[in-house]
Amino acid sequence: MIDFKTVFSVSQFARLLNDHFRTQFSAMRIQGEVAAFTKASSGHWYLALKDDSAQLRAVMFRQRNVLAGFLPAVGDKVEVLAQLAMYEQRGELQLIVDVIKKAGQGNLHEQYLQLKAKLTQEGLFDLTRKKVMPVVVFNLGVVTSLQAAALADVKQALARRAPHVQYTVYHTAVQGAQAAGQIIEALRKADGAGHEAIVLCRGGGSLEDLWSFNVEAVVRAVAACKTPIVVGVGHESDVTLAEFAADLRAATPTAAAELISRPTRELLADIQGLHSNLRRALRHRAQSLVQQLDRAELGLITPTAYVNSLQVRLTHAVTRLPGVARRHIAQQTDGLDRLGQYLINDMGVAQTQANRSVQLLGQGLNAAQSKRMSNVDGNLQRLGSVIEAVSPQRTLERGYAFLQPEPGNAVIRSVQQVQPGDGVRATLADGEILMNVREKTSVHGLANMDDSKSR
Repeated sequence: MIDFKTVFSVSQFARLLNDHFRTQFSAMRIQGEVAAFTKASSGHWYLALKDDSAQLRAVMFRQRNVLAGFLPAVGDKVEVLAQLAMYEQRGELQLIVDVIKKAGQGNLHEQYLQLKAKLTQEGLFDLTRKKVMPVVVFNLGVVTSLQAAALADVKQALARRAPHVQYTVYHTAVQGAQAAGQIIEALRKADGAGHEAIVLCRGGGSLEDLWSFNVEAVVRAVAACKTPIVVGVGHESDVTLAEFAADLRAATPTAAAELISRPTRELLADIQGLHSNLRRALRHRAQSLVQQLDRAELGLITPTAYVNSLQVRLTHAVTRLPGVARRHIAQQTDGLDRLGQYLINDMGVAQTQANRSVQLLGQGLNAAQSKRMSNVDGNLQRLGSVIEAVSPQRTLERGYAFLQPEPGNAVIRSVQQVQPGDGVRATLADGEILMNVREKTSVHGLANMDDSKSR
């Protein structure tokens, strides 16, 4: 207990007050509006908190404010956890702030985390549920406010990057009590309009400003869209639950427009590349067909060449036939000689029977040899007859001739190939005759009769 007779120095009394304040007011929650804010070069924050009728100075040291997660600004409503102290050098009361957060953010942030955990457990954010974005988009639905800066960002990005994309804007409030219901209705309309993709976007703001995109019904509506959807809400540091449910998350509305649209110049380059590939493929195919045609043409032969090849084969067969016959006779003769010698060598066992056997075998051998020679001669004569029968020379010797135009080497096969007055060359067995056509007659009667006599 302080004795009124005791005399304190100023510093002693200030220290006594400071100890008293720190003991009695060690942990207090205070809510107010930021009236002034300064960030010192040391990293410490100096600010003033006020309400309608009072104001308090506060300080938040650097080792504490690095955990705040945001930088306070004049006008922000904040809640602090602080202790009361006195700055002894000036004799001023001030709050030593340990924790600072935006007023009301604690409850919303807690709701955010609870809903996120619930929907994650349901699998609403699973990657397996997400739809593949189309490679090229020509028809886009944009769900946002007509007055939002985000719409201007999307329009500017599409005009600069992909002017080929046609888009339809579905107006909705993006902030306030009515925003959630309007966002759901706009998504329903866009999803049923046949777009290739949908962009849901709005600009940045506080957690309260963006809360419509954390409403459970809105998050489920985003996940239920049958059309691939990109959500770009706020700035890069803002992450809403609607973005987790989307098929693709964009950091900003501009990024959403860029992610969903391929640049026109890239599409034109792809088309040019496909055109070049098609031209190369057509040239290669044409060259391949020409080569096939050339190979097929080389395989074709004329009737004359075919007849000549047959004649060459026949001549070759006639040339080989006597040699083949002689070799065959020689082989048979050699076989008989070997057999006879074997019999002669074996006749020493029984002379009488051997002589008789030799005589009988000699007679049999002579008869077999005569018969074999007779058969061979007969075969030779038949083969010679066949050769003679199919020989073109024998055909000509029988009185036939083949005709060719004069001049020319083709064979005339039909009366339609000549006209009265044409010169023809007839080849016979022993030479050629040059003639002029005086008249021609078809198998059906006379045709093209010419009264004038041809030389």
